[in-house]
Amino acid sequence: MLSKMLTEFSSTMANKKLRNIKNSDPEEYEEVLKMFLTASEVVIHFLHESPEFRDAFSRVHNEFMKYPECRASIEQALEAYQKYGDK
Repeated sequence: MLSKMLTEFSSTMANKKLRNIKNSDPEEYEEVLKMFLTASEVVIHFLHESPEFRDAFSRVHNEFMKYPECRASIEQALEAYQKYGDK
């Protein structure tokens, strides 16, 4: 069941409507927003419940840090730490 859901989610993400979300009508935008919010909740649940998922999540982020595209993320993390780190 989960595999089917993830496959459908991947297919939906690749959908032309999603690539053109800025030009879509408000109802379509709201549906896509709801989908992403639900997916976020599922990911957070898996982070709480699954050491295997946390490990995979960490490996993806660690791999990302090896590439120059991560620079903006690192800079924003440092800014956030400077702003909120002591609080």
